[in-house]
Amino acid sequence: MTIYFVLLSDTLPLDFAGPLQVFLEARRLGVPLEIRYVSASQQFTLDGGLQLKNLDPLPEHLQSEDVIVLPGCNKAFAAYATDDAIETIFWLKQKVTRHTILTICSGALLAAKAGLLGNKSYTTHYGLIDKMRAAFPECQALENRIFVEDDNLISSAGISSGIDMTLYYITTRYGEHVGAQVAREMLVYFRRTGQDPQLSSWLQFRNHMHRGIHKIQDEICNNVEKNYSLDQLANIACLSQRQLSRLFTVHLGITPRAYLEHIKVGHAKQLLQCSNQSIEWVAQNCGYSSSRQFRRVFAKVTHISPQQFRQQQHHL
Repeated sequence: MTIYFVLLSDTLPLDFAGPLQVFLEARRLGVPLEIRYVSASQQFTLDGGLQLKNLDPLPEHLQSEDVIVLPGCNKAFAAYATDDAIETIFWLKQKVTRHTILTICSGALLAAKAGLLGNKSYTTHYGLIDKMRAAFPECQALENRIFVEDDNLISSAGISSGIDMTLYYITTRYGEHVGAQVAREMLVYFRRTGQDPQLSSWLQFRNHMHRGIHKIQDEICNNVEKNYSLDQLANIACLSQRQLSRLFTVHLGITPRAYLEHIKVGHAKQLLQCSNQSIEWVAQNCGYSSSRQFRRVFAKVTHISPQQFRQQQHHL
């Protein structure tokens, strides 16, 4: 799979660099990604004066699994009226069909001009919402969203929200543990979702800088089916049990046991939401010795039963 960053003059640096860093970190973790930077011109200047050179031309052929990333530009309506922009819009119309499209900020305007928004829901920078609604009334512009996913389009509000959107893409395609590791490497612990501030179970309690505790959290997240004793967890970070309990209380505000339950229940929610497997199967895959024990812990954490949680998700 190839990630194509489609770039134009006056592209906003963080619109481009934020998502790029997410993909780079994911690739370092083993996600099979090729990254290419393409443009109608071999060289141009980003907003702020940074020059880019030796860019690849807009490709003649795309594979179905390829991803198109459209960062925003400063003064977008003027930026997307240049000769290079017109050539880019024509290329998007001709080559991009059912490919995944990620837009950042005014990149949604570029997608709209190429007919890629259709009648989909999307978001963009708050300063563009009214103009976009007037220019493209057939599309559904959503305000106050970090990002919005509709079919093959994921659009973000702009600037730093491109990082949130790309983390979401990586997480949903390659797993929570990959997204969590990328977020931690980038020191982005409070990833936001598209519609609300709720956090992934894997990313909650990560807003600290203690390497030993992160090491323990990584071990737990990568082996959800295991049941660790306090002594085993302490040994991972070369700590005493007393030190471990104290550090968890200081940095996370909860006990190691509570964190274990938090991760297991978070994993169980994913399995309940994304599969039709039995409660017994979910319990086993989360490391519980019996479905009765699993139900008790799940209800303690969520205040509803696993069956009720699954029913709620099916009605959303």
